[in-house]
Amino acid sequence: MTEPRKVHVVTDSTSDLPQVLRNQYDITIVPLTVTFGSQSFIDGVEITPSEFLDRLTHADALPTTSQPPAPDFARVFTEVLNRDQDVVCITLSSELSGTFNAARLAAQEFDSSRIRIIDSRATTMQLGWIAVDAARAAEKGTDVETVAARATGAINRANCFAVLRTLDYVYKGGRIGRASHLVGSALGIKPVLNIVDGLVTPVERVRTWKKALARATELAATTGNPSDFAVLHSDNLPDARATADKLRQQFPDANIVIDWAGSAIMTYTGPGAIGIMTLSQP
Repeated sequence: MTEPRKVHVVTDSTSDLPQVLRNQYDITIVPLTVTFGSQSFIDGVEITPSEFLDRLTHADALPTTSQPPAPDFARVFTEVLNRDQDVVCITLSSELSGTFNAARLAAQEFDSSRIRIIDSRATTMQLGWIAVDAARAAEKGTDVETVAARATGAINRANCFAVLRTLDYVYKGGRIGRASHLVGSALGIKPVLNIVDGLVTPVERVRTWKKALARATELAATTGNPSDFAVLHSDNLPDARATADKLRQQFPDANIVIDWAGSAIMTYTGPGAIGIMTLSQP
């Protein structure tokens, strides 16, 4: 018999959590806002990833993202607390956004013993797996301290590796150095990227797309003892499926999901990218 949940997990839309995982683990998403020129959209609500990518590839300038205002978090916290559940809220890296601070400010309106706000130092499904791991602890009926500790521990067990078809978007967005951009453009090199403390870091430079994707898959497979994989893509389902198939051969018992990358991360990846996010066992 399942224990009643004492804790509810909340995260933001940059987690890129597929709907199936949101439903399975009962995780609430607080969305950011994305803006193209004078038009703003609630991430994942008023614009889908495919619609976002279409706008991105035709835009003259990169879109911007805005953190959720503190009242948006406060509204969710109120709903959860009124159900007699405590809150563990895990946000994207404070290095990238003020979302963590907005959640922290919202939490100040409530009993501090019932809410924990955690800076994941991550984004996309690297953040998503941290939220899922916390929700798995919450499923067991554990208290807010235990769930928060599980989330904090998962930060060191979640990883993200990515390969981009083009470095133009990540370069324009200021998430990678000029030297890396010039080397990639001049020689056709495809860097394998890692997200460290929410920032894009080149790990290796590989000559072709095929070899770079294979290397990213290999690196993802050697991060501890991975039990969960997410293969996210920006309109590149064939490569995402092929990558997932390779991982299934090596990890037949692992949980592997395939989905679109979210709006925030696609601002920097552009079209065709593949990201592999892992969660290793404790």
